[in-house]
Amino acid sequence: MIHGSFIRVFTSFILLGLVFVPHTNASPVIGVDDSATIWVHSDSEQFIPVTEEHRAAWERVIEACLPLNTHTALSARCMSALGEYFPNEPVWSYNYLSIYDWTGSDWLRLDELHQRRFYTPADFLNNDFPYWRDIFDDQIEQRQELFLRVVSDFACQEIASILPKKYGMHAELAEQCAAREMYQYAAYLSACFDATQRLTKLQEIVTKPPNPVDRALNLFEVNFQKLDENEADKALRAAAKHHMEKIYLHASWVASHCHEHGLVLRPGVTTQAYTSPSGQTFDSYTTTHEKLPWLGLKGKNALALLTDTHEFIMKIAMKSGDDWAIRSGLLDSTIVGDLGEDLMQSHPLLMYRMMCLDGNLGPSVFRLTDERTHRYCAKAYLLLVEAAGEEFARREYNPERLAEQIQYIEDGGSLYTSYTLAVLREKLTIKIQLQLENEKPRKPSETRSNKTP
Repeated sequence: MIHGSFIRVFTSFILLGLVFVPHTNASPVIGVDDSATIWVHSDSEQFIPVTEEHRAAWERVIEACLPLNTHTALSARCMSALGEYFPNEPVWSYNYLSIYDWTGSDWLRLDELHQRRFYTPADFLNNDFPYWRDIFDDQIEQRQELFLRVVSDFACQEIASILPKKYGMHAELAEQCAAREMYQYAAYLSACFDATQRLTKLQEIVTKPPNPVDRALNLFEVNFQKLDENEADKALRAAAKHHMEKIYLHASWVASHCHEHGLVLRPGVTTQAYTSPSGQTFDSYTTTHEKLPWLGLKGKNALALLTDTHEFIMKIAMKSGDDWAIRSGLLDSTIVGDLGEDLMQSHPLLMYRMMCLDGNLGPSVFRLTDERTHRYCAKAYLLLVEAAGEEFARREYNPERLAEQIQYIEDGGSLYTSYTLAVLREKLTIKIQLQLENEKPRKPSETRSNKTP
């Protein structure tokens, strides 16, 4: 997740990039201090080429689905239009929901499964990336059956354990552990979780009408109202509304598939498709807490099981060397410590870009000082120049602010990488010991209240 000051800078510009034109995004120009400028794509600079056929599909969505009524289910005609448009959208374009509240634009903060959320045009230089048609295809049920086989396979279990006996990449297990299919199913679980939360939150009633004649407004409607009242820039206002409409429609489309197929979770808990008391099936997906797609699972236990399932199969996919999983997964200390040496060989640009961002993304994954972080920014810049040219690289990094670090690298200066495997094992051992200590039942004297009778 993106945290802290970076989120405050980034979100103030996001509406001008990500939300106005399909496939566009905004990314920071990385320098050496928090005053780094922001580069925002113009309409013509898009992640991927957009065909006339795809534009026409979006026009059909507009005609069939707008204006939105967030208090009722979408029409069959609208759902049909969404089914023509969203399958041809990149998965990575729908990682965030930006809302407008009383203080301005911000992320809608919800629980997330561990997929990487921050993407820039550099991630699309390799044009082999997942589309939604790869996740919501006609193989979901077969993939669920395959998932149950893989999570029962000892070799696959071993490489995904918290303290594996075998560190590093194991591409030889890619077929046995169905690496690509495990990534696809992990992305399915993450998308279902995101969509359910987004719909629930956006449909949540947040105002009480002053009199019975007026209708209570949900969060989606309040956001539109606040934009009309407080945002004078017409283009920015329209972009913000467009973003919310598109994310809402996408979440509705995803939720329809999730309700249809349900979730199969480790160690084999199957949730059924939702059918309302009136007999309506997934096309009536006005989401409430009683209509979660993982019906029958309650509260924290449901989230824990879902999280455990997702992390387990994502780790299998990444350690088996699946490219989509590596480029989509969260590169936390566990994964980097385990796969860092292999990833530095197979995905050097990705690794240096993530190490560069480490200082902006909260607690350090890579144990870097600011000076080293900036050296990794410089290395990422040079690799991006090599891959796509200086003009492209300047859109994400400011070479003037990195001049000293660039010179250091060009002079042959060494760069330190991530945790070693030995350090990782020590850290994980300590972590497990602390968890076991915390799970020990306390003595009565330790839990007794300090209050006087």
